[in-house]
Amino acid sequence: MQKASEAEKLNILDLFGRLDVEEYDNPGSIFKYIGILDVHAKRLSEEEAASILGSELISRNESKFVDYFRRCVQTIPGRIFVKRCPINAGRDSRENVFKIEESDELLDIIKQIAREEGFYNIYFVEAMTVVVGNFDLSWPIYSFSEDYRTFNQIAREANLYIRN
Repeated sequence: MQKASEAEKLNILDLFGRLDVEEYDNPGSIFKYIGILDVHAKRLSEEEAASILGSELISRNESKFVDYFRRCVQTIPGRIFVKRCPINAGRDSRENVFKIEESDELLDIIKQIAREEGFYNIYFVEAMTVVVGNFDLSWPIYSFSEDYRTFNQIAREANLYIRN
């Protein structure tokens, strides 16, 4: 994995408007498709979440996320970049953008996100889609592209859901 060039960072910025897409106040006014990649088909109530969230959920489901992203890399052509998002960060830093050169690099990052050891935004540039690493195996997906349907199909194949 190497740092993204300035031209590559500018390309991502041109496409998504900003690197920290999770900070958009109204992403529905910007993106054509928005969903949540999740192990659950529906949003959990507070009581449901309290009873099942934790390390056991992660250990049971981490492999599904690894499988999902392995399939994405194999199915969706194009460049992939990641932006490391420190948990206690201030403003967006363009210095934390990296180009994924080998699929194993991405799969290692997926494990870090799943275990909540670090968070990354994952940019599928040609598919005009970004996945935001998040807590509790519930990761927002923002897309401008019809490839969003492919991301959905892959989720079903990996026993995950993309819910609206």
